[in-house]
Amino acid sequence: MLEADAVARNDPGKMRDIIASLPEQLVSGMRLGLGSAVELGEAQRVFLVGMGGSAIAGDVFAAWVADRSKVPIQVVRDYRLPSYARSEDVLVAVSYSGKTEETLAAATQGMKLGCRIVAITSGGALRDLARKNRMPLFEVPPGLPPRGAFGHLFGILPSIGEEWVYGDLRGELDRAIGHLRELRTRLHPDAGIRSNRAKSLAVRLRASVPTIYAAPPFTPIAKRWQTQFNENAKVLAFSSSFPEADHNELVGWCEDPRARRYSPILIRDRDESPELRKQLDITVALMSRHTTVLEVEDDGETLLARLLGSLFLGDYVSLYLAALRRVDPLPLKPITELKARLARGHRKN
Repeated sequence: MLEADAVARNDPGKMRDIIASLPEQLVSGMRLGLGSAVELGEAQRVFLVGMGGSAIAGDVFAAWVADRSKVPIQVVRDYRLPSYARSEDVLVAVSYSGKTEETLAAATQGMKLGCRIVAITSGGALRDLARKNRMPLFEVPPGLPPRGAFGHLFGILPSIGEEWVYGDLRGELDRAIGHLRELRTRLHPDAGIRSNRAKSLAVRLRASVPTIYAAPPFTPIAKRWQTQFNENAKVLAFSSSFPEADHNELVGWCEDPRARRYSPILIRDRDESPELRKQLDITVALMSRHTTVLEVEDDGETLLARLLGSLFLGDYVSLYLAALRRVDPLPLKPITELKARLARGHRKN
């Protein structure tokens, strides 16, 4: 079921090609943002506003630069900005479709407040809002599911945000892209299951509920794994973070007999602090008494390479898990129905 031909038959919408295009998407996004750096000026914060598959680009960016940003960079998933938003702040509205009502509402509030607003979208009302108000606008290619446009959306941020952070962001992204291209040969459907880590993980997860854990700065990657499992493989999946989980969830893993129905996946990194590494090693030992813990670690040279490499692996695992379950990874029928019913409700009002 995981041979390349079988994966293709199960994937008429070609999600496999969308996943594989991540390195090229990152290049495209970076080039789109070149020469358009957004200066901080008197800004006290940068708000990255988005929802769902659009917001994850902001999550990964903020996690990557958290220890070297000149001002706090905060992801906002809401209709409204925090009460401490000020007119001098920078607001980057990210909505792949351009129709996300939470993002549009927060951007409109920011505009009224006087924030400097940047729009990243493929069209819709957000593009119209940006054009009408002469805001900086970055139009990415249309026609993809939002979760499949991560590279286009993320790739813009190192270019426009180079003034927000210390260091050579675009140079780091270039090196990460090279790592992803090498990694793709190992994760692609043409690679056999014995050499393909994504396929072997999918087989191990097939009959259980995945629960993905990570510690900062990898917590957004754990969330990405969860949402890709939810949307591509159509399975229940959950994510959480360490060290917080050791203050509550560890008890459930060690004392609930249902723990064996679940598969804890722990995303590790070679740069974990000694204190965190010791804690996670002990945690894995305790959990392993009651269930099988899967640990994954990327071998990229830089933090960004390892963040994006771990994300890439999760995307491929979700593709192969969909193939094992014989579900088409592209359509999202429940979300489509939800949005349709919400729209009908708005029209009635």
